[in-house]
Parts: sequence; C-alpha cells; structure tokens
Amino acid sequence: MDTFFQKHRKGITFACNLLFWTIACYLFVSFSTLRPFCNTHFYKEFVCFGLIVAVVSVTRWLTVPKLFLSGKYGLFWFASICLLSAATVIEILLVKPDIQEKIFFSQGLNSYLPYLYVMIFFRNSCFFAWFLVFRLYTLQKDTFRAKQRASVMEHMSVQFSTPDHKEISVPLDIIIYIQEIDHTTQVHCTEDHVFTVSEPLSYCKEMIPATLWAPDGPEKIVFHQHLSEFLQTQNKPEVREIKYITLLSERQFRIFEIIRQNSGCNATFIHDNFRGKVTMRTIERDLATMRSKEVVAHVGSNKDGGYEVCTLNVVSAE
Repeated sequence: MDTFFQKHRKGITFACNLLFWTIACYLFVSFSTLRPFCNTHFYKEFVCFGLIVAVVSVTRWLTVPKLFLSGKYGLFWFASICLLSAATVIEILLVKPDIQEKIFFSQGLNSYLPYLYVMIFFRNSCFFAWFLVFRLYTLQKDTFRAKQRASVMEHMSVQFSTPDHKEISVPLDIIIYIQEIDHTTQVHCTEDHVFTVSEPLSYCKEMIPATLWAPDGPEKIVFHQHLSEFLQTQNKPEVREIKYITLLSERQFRIFEIIRQNSGCNATFIHDNFRGKVTMRTIERDLATMRSKEVVAHVGSNKDGGYEVCTLNVVSAE
C-alpha cells in the first residue's frame, strides 16, 4: 500500500486537492446566504466564495510561514480571526441589498444581521479549519523530508527499501545515477553494482538534497560526484566535477554567505550583521570551525585582515 501511494503520490495529492475544493464549492453554494432570498444575483455567491479563497491564500502564503511556523501562535490566531471577520463583514455588505428585498421592515433586518453574522462566521471558520488541517499535514510531511535530507548529508549515505522488505544503506560517493524503468527504480553504483529499490524516483528526488544530483530527463538523476564521467560516456560536454560537499549549520551557512558577499570582512562586521542575536564569542567559534573545514580562510594580519571563502561546495543542514 505504501509503495502504491509513493508511486502515485502526485496524482493522489492532485485528486485530494480537487475533491477538497469541489466539495467546498458545492457546500458553499448550497448553504449560501443568498440562496433563501435571491436567485437573480447568482454571481454574488461565487464572489463570496472568492473571499474564503482569499482568506485561505493569505493563510497559506503569509500567516502560516510568518507567524505559525515562527511560534507566534497567539498572533496567528488573532490574524486568522481578523481575516475571517473581515470576510464575513464584506459578505454581509454584499448580500444586504438582496436580503432587504425580502425583509421589508428595517427593524426586522437589523435584528436579523447579528444572527446572519454568526452564521456566516461559523461557516467560514469551518472552511478555514478544514483547510488548516490539510495545510498542517503537508507541513509535517515537508518537515519530515527536510530531516531526511539532513540525515543523508550527515551520514553521507541513503537509506533504501528493497522489494523483499529489507533496508539497505548506500554511500553517496558510490552512486552514479538513479533511473526509473517501468515503475521500477534502479540505483546504479560504481563497479557495476545495481540495486532495485521500492522507492519511486520522485521520492528519491525529495529524500536526497538537490545539491547532490542533476536531472537527466524525467526518469533519471545523475549524481554530481560522477556527473563528468557519465556525460563523457554520452558524448556530451564535460561538466566540472564536485569532489566533496561540506555540511554547515544554519548559522555557519549565514556566516558563509556574509563572507562570500563581503570578501575580506572581519569578525566584527559579521557580528554586526546578526544585530546582536549572536554573541561575538559564538561568531569566533563558528569561524574557527569553518576554518578547520577549509571553508573560509583568514588573510592578512590579525588587526587589519579579514576572511575569504575557500570553496563554494557547501550546504546548510537546516
């Protein structure tokens, strides 16, 4: 069952998203606030539905990554309630003239509006909660994939499952390319070793950091360590071979980027870029670690010198 899901993951994900929005649109129109009052302004029902889509889009691309993932849960829920309230008020203002055609006394309309607000807000909240559950599920999967990629870089090997339900660990430096033929994934290694694994190629692309391989068509990925050798056998221009990749922590990688963009800068300049979030002692300790890994080097005197990068073959563990 797991293998079937992995092979058809994209299709299943697309089908689930299509089903989600189809049901959402159907229920929204079926329980529209306009339906009991007016059938002449049918387009307004989809305008109201567009308000919920807007709330979902802002949640997906703004409040979730900026607030929820940053641990600002109180601010996230406050922003979500404000978005839902704004959508509810706009919908009430949109449908108010249609409702007024059926309720002839203004007093009756005013007494009906609070009930209408509660009803619309509750309906919108149900859609929002439904979407949030799906979004948090995908975030959990993304986090799991990130941990897998970090584990691959840490151990410099990839864990695969074989068709006979065994687990094998293949070192990165012996993998030449991975190819999928007739829904069967094969890992080609040095010395003509070939392993058949259960994971589809799409899963391998997510599990292995993208810095380690290059695409060679939709059904093959070639690893950088052997990229030049493989391209030579295909009578293609040679590509410079990446001999090794250095793994840095998130903070070290940021220091690396500062030095790469400001060659010759000193530790004080780097510390100022962190705006007091990191101590000078921590910066100096990270610089010493990066110098031991030959990622950066100190040039010039201790007083007037600075740091320069030694290699570009580095990746962040985060």
